[in-house]
Amino acid sequence: MNGASPLLFSAMKEDILPSLPQFSCDSLLPARAFRRALKVFSAIVRYNHLGARSEHRHGGQIPRSELQELLQLWALEVISTLNLQVQRCSGYKPLPTPTLFVGNHLSYLDIPVLMSQVPVVLLGKAEILHWPILGAAGRRAGMVFVKRDSDGSRRQAARAISDCLGSRGMSLGLFPSGTTSLDEGRPWRTGAFKIAMEGGFPVQPFRLRYKPMLTAAFVGQDALVPHLFRLLKAGPIRVTIEFGEPVLVTNPENTAKELWTWSRANLRG
Repeated sequence: MNGASPLLFSAMKEDILPSLPQFSCDSLLPARAFRRALKVFSAIVRYNHLGARSEHRHGGQIPRSELQELLQLWALEVISTLNLQVQRCSGYKPLPTPTLFVGNHLSYLDIPVLMSQVPVVLLGKAEILHWPILGAAGRRAGMVFVKRDSDGSRRQAARAISDCLGSRGMSLGLFPSGTTSLDEGRPWRTGAFKIAMEGGFPVQPFRLRYKPMLTAAFVGQDALVPHLFRLLKAGPIRVTIEFGEPVLVTNPENTAKELWTWSRANLRG
């Protein structure tokens, strides 16, 4: 990433975790997959540690520029480790100003792929806060947490989204479907579009495609660890991400439906 601070790069060189075990036979696919999986999880721990140090240096809050840098550095490292070959389609560029980015949701891979293109914080379910390491890492990464079945939490999330895009000046990425799916048969939820309209924030859609799709997709009864090992043994995954035209919302229902339709076009293509 251009303009990365020397401070972050010097901190990243430290051995925050013990060295990963060495395997004597590179031809053992399970061993290579295991090593790469450990690198993925160790990256989360390492960047959480860097975030904690930044919080301490800056009185409890990571500065926006440093947080954006951390997010993109983490995303690029994970993409490299997972052997994702990411290509951005020609067309619209992601807006550099605070924007609500919305798109289709196929896999947990969507998160580092999106972050590699634009430094966004994410909307996530409140349960993540209680997960070991990931909860703390998500909080430091500026995630906006919401309980899906709680009106009070949704109101709190609405305020947090407005604060993220407004006073914090950070773009927000979310998946309006609420879950991963290959077809997204239901239209997107409109809550975030209403918030964008009320705050006057632009909305920009994106759509993701993977090849092979069924290897990358995390749907149905998939469990994280087995899916990750299958993906790591499968070889390179080609990813395309395309950003659509930014819009200002005047009718949340219509905008949600139009962008949902756009995101699903040629999904299997």
